[in-house]
Amino acid sequence: MAVLVREDSGTAEILLSGCVDRSTDALLDQALEPLLVDPLVRRIDVDVALVDSCECGGLTVFIRAQHLAADFGVPLRLVQARPLLLRVLKATGLSRLLTAA
Repeated sequence: MAVLVREDSGTAEILLSGCVDRSTDALLDQALEPLLVDPLVRRIDVDVALVDSCECGGLTVFIRAQHLAADFGVPLRLVQARPLLLRVLKATGLSRLLTAA
């Protein structure tokens, strides 16, 4: 996982790769914490283009991250989702919550 902050736009970008499961929770928290208190960050995009699988626990990780960001008033969304992940998000009704602009 890598964190890039595009300062010119106020958008922080977190890049995820591999399998997203419950073990990803702590890693994502570590990436989110400094971004959520940074007044320059107005939005967080989680780039999931390199995610090759997402278990049920991974969906929970995404939901929890979105709720945490919302508590700080910072929109968080998934971007660049592959078709398989996008289908899972749509089938579970999470696409509106996690991929809306």
